[in-house]
Amino acid sequence: MAALTLFAQRWWIAAASAALVAGVLVGAVHAEAIPEYEQGRSYELTLRLTQAARISHGQWTDSWYATAEVVAGAPTAAVTVRGSAQAVPSMGDLVTARMRVTAPTRPGQAASVWIQSSPQIQPATGIAPALRARMRTVAHDTDPGWLLSGMTFGLDQGLSEQAASAMQDSGLTHLTAVSGANCAVLLVIVWWIGGWLALPRPPRVALSAAVLAAFVVIVGSEPSVVRAAAMATLALIGALVGGRKAAAHVLQVAVIALLLIDPWLAYSVGFMLSIAATAGLIALLERGPLAATVAAQVATMPILLAIGAAPGPQSVLANVVVTPLAALIPVLGLTSLVLPPVAGLGRLFCEIVLWVSEWDLFGPLPWLGGWLGVGLAAVLALVVFTLGRSHLVVVAVALFGIVSLTVRWADAWPPKQWWLVACDVGQGDGFVVRDGPATIVVDTGPDPQVMDACLDRLDVTSISLLVLTHFHADHVGGLAGVVHGRQVSQVWVSPCHDPPETFQEALPELQGLPTSVPTPGTQAQVGGLHLSVLWPQRIIHAGSVPNNASVSFYLTSAHGTVAFFGDVEQEAQQAILASRTPLQADVVKVPHHGSADFDADLPTAVRPRIALIGVGDNSFGHPTPEAVTAWSAVGAQVYATQGNGDIALTADGIATRGVSPGPGR
Repeated sequence: MAALTLFAQRWWIAAASAALVAGVLVGAVHAEAIPEYEQGRSYELTLRLTQAARISHGQWTDSWYATAEVVAGAPTAAVTVRGSAQAVPSMGDLVTARMRVTAPTRPGQAASVWIQSSPQIQPATGIAPALRARMRTVAHDTDPGWLLSGMTFGLDQGLSEQAASAMQDSGLTHLTAVSGANCAVLLVIVWWIGGWLALPRPPRVALSAAVLAAFVVIVGSEPSVVRAAAMATLALIGALVGGRKAAAHVLQVAVIALLLIDPWLAYSVGFMLSIAATAGLIALLERGPLAATVAAQVATMPILLAIGAAPGPQSVLANVVVTPLAALIPVLGLTSLVLPPVAGLGRLFCEIVLWVSEWDLFGPLPWLGGWLGVGLAAVLALVVFTLGRSHLVVVAVALFGIVSLTVRWADAWPPKQWWLVACDVGQGDGFVVRDGPATIVVDTGPDPQVMDACLDRLDVTSISLLVLTHFHADHVGGLAGVVHGRQVSQVWVSPCHDPPETFQEALPELQGLPTSVPTPGTQAQVGGLHLSVLWPQRIIHAGSVPNNASVSFYLTSAHGTVAFFGDVEQEAQQAILASRTPLQADVVKVPHHGSADFDADLPTAVRPRIALIGVGDNSFGHPTPEAVTAWSAVGAQVYATQGNGDIALTADGIATRGVSPGPGR
């Protein structure tokens, strides 16, 4: 009885318990409501895009992908849709086509669908689509133009890879994201303007609400915008009723309510960043742009580290410098809809933002990897917001500096006694094997700087053998970062020189290096490492010719055996199996980043303990569930660089440099 009385008195315990129970029940209801689509089946579907399509540049062709809602042809559900870049729809458009259903890639969705026939696209109608189209017309198809439309309406998908990468590295991507953080920054700017005009609190809240409502109408009412506006509106109500503390309480209630409405938000990194950034801005609502920017950076840092980003002083500086422009550029963008010449001034300011994004004054912030680093960032944020209220900027900078030095001194990567490392090069392959002073590098990934950084971390100054399995960009694009500044004793390359453009780009880097094409049966001894070449025995003119001509070999070391298969597809795998060569190995480099195009007998023939996949963000669905399941079924622990970062095999086991979701994936 006493326990029940105590429980009743502690109202917050009762409220938290009720919310937890409600969350579990609502989550179960939402999960049950997701319809089941038959995987592998083709449907005639009509979809409505709920976000702007993103272009993905593949090895053979470009494609697009977006989230969408099925409106006809199957039960209504959220899906991810992909199609050819020859016909790219816009947000809100209706797309009708024959589509193949595959397994969903995001929680809360019924499936991923692939457009198989020429789609019929019915353009969206209404004020928002018309204004977005008008924005693209006046902004022009340049990086500053796409940034102008991105900072105005969130339409940034046309940014070049270089510009998008610079914006991400400098922590400025949020400027073009229609999210809770975007709405919060907009409202804080309006709040500061209201304060400068000496407006009382109620008119400032009314002005902020009006600006927010106009923003939602213009940008469009896709779910992410509505959620962001709801969070910001409730925070405004809290500010009106009781100031910063009330706004914080209302934000908590808003988060719980939104999760009850849509439990799948719990998986959204954007939603997490929105909560953290909004909370940081609320905490320093009255203290100016510098303190608010630092607060948002500190609050979001644990989340950014968890997803593999590298926040640091560069990000804070860039955000502080562009804050005035972040307020002005959307205004110029909206004005240009009526007065197109104003877009020129908007593009000029966007060029300044892009220039700031390319600054490289501090470099990345040294930080511990894995969950230890995420936990350390969370503790740092707690200390900053607890002790640094009066002098937040000073306390934050001091603690960042202390932790940075501590981490630099305590950096435990690479682990001792490593003998094989899968470098996290994004969507591509980059592997390093060593035995004493002997070092073998297998493929170089797509980016010279990324591969060079991995080799620097491993203290690789000379390379005994460099193997370029084939000439696709995701395997040879980083070649310059490997050979510049290092002695390379020997190079093996594929006999297939396709694609010709990447082969020609690689030729200057290979000049002066002893290069040869190994044939099946070739044996090589590199220090204590023994290599036996398995493939290619011939050029197969089926499937992807370059992939099927990948140099494949069997490596024996004191720590175990490794089978490297490059990107060989089903046709070449069948030829390798038909040769009757024993293939069993302790470790396998899974062919073609875990593509579904594999022979089911290959995992059985190799039977590895560990399967390594070089993979990053991609539109191909790599690694596919079929490939992961097949290698797991023969007893292999499957590890992908995406999510794990660099993966090292040591004499004692496996170590990862990034955030690992658990043992094997």
